[in-house]
Amino acid sequence: MTCCAGIPHPGEDEKLDALRPLGIDPALLAAYLINFVLLLFLLRLFLYKPVLTMLEERRRKIQEALAQADKVRQEAELQRAEFQRELEEARRSSQEAANRIAQETEKMRASILEAAQREAELIKAQARQQIELERQQVASELQRQVADLAIEIARKVIGQTVTLDEKVQRQLIRQFLQETGNFS
Repeated sequence: MTCCAGIPHPGEDEKLDALRPLGIDPALLAAYLINFVLLLFLLRLFLYKPVLTMLEERRRKIQEALAQADKVRQEAELQRAEFQRELEEARRSSQEAANRIAQETEKMRASILEAAQREAELIKAQARQQIELERQQVASELQRQVADLAIEIARKVIGQTVTLDEKVQRQLIRQFLQETGNFS
């Protein structure tokens, strides 16, 4: 073989001849090497840039997907925080409502109890008035009966009819009973 303008290298044929017993043809090996280099050049020219572009595009899409996922995660975190805040607000509101209801219930209970006490006092006062009225009526009736009995006894004791008017007699007996302090 010749190299560099057809000048053979010393010992090149000997090296190439050493490959023949291994079943390697040096001309074929050179063709393979040229084809390989040509293939690398063509691959670099036509395939390397599109593959790099495709890989770069894929990397960009993955980055965008990761950024989108991070954005969604942040939004979900914000929504969770908002939900927690609303839940806490609802708990606080329900607790305030429960406290307000408890206070109103206590006020109503106190009001009902106060009204019941006033009504009980009113009933007691009415009962006292009724008892006093009945006592006065009984005392008056008893006084009338005592007066009638006294007149009757006086008639029997004296043995004669007292000529005084019955109204005057009752007045005298009533005056006597009041002076003695039996009824008032």
